[in-house]
Amino acid sequence: MNSELEPQFMLIDHEADAYLATIKIARESLDIFKENLGKISEGDFACVKFYIPVSLDAEEGANIWLMTPFFEDHFCFARPFELPEEFTWIQIGQWLKFSEADLLDWYILKQNGEMIGGYSLRYQRSKLSAEQQAEFDQRVGVTRFIDL
Repeated sequence: MNSELEPQFMLIDHEADAYLATIKIARESLDIFKENLGKISEGDFACVKFYIPVSLDAEEGANIWLMTPFFEDHFCFARPFELPEEFTWIQIGQWLKFSEADLLDWYILKQNGEMIGGYSLRYQRSKLSAEQQAEFDQRVGVTRFIDL
């Protein structure tokens, strides 16, 4: 299988102050994300990030990006589009339900490559060399990060 088509997951320090700040910003700007969800055009891509355990009874897990989010009664519903192989209790495309309070990040990637949100992605990218940043941007499809 082509490695560009395989899921890629990046380990980061989830206790780092800079990473924790990305969660705070994402949660504080959630209303902006919800407002913009209703305005996305065909070809735009919206995602949210939540922690998902590796199995229902596991303490270990991963922060996973999910697609097609919508919000109802303080819950977010979304579907995974890639998963680590050990996550066998859920399937790609399966609808999952999370409390809004557990949101870790969000983004809208416009068809032209402009991204709003994606605060943890920005943090991850900042840890890479210039060459790796270019590869990261190409893989994600981002041409420019837009500040709110």
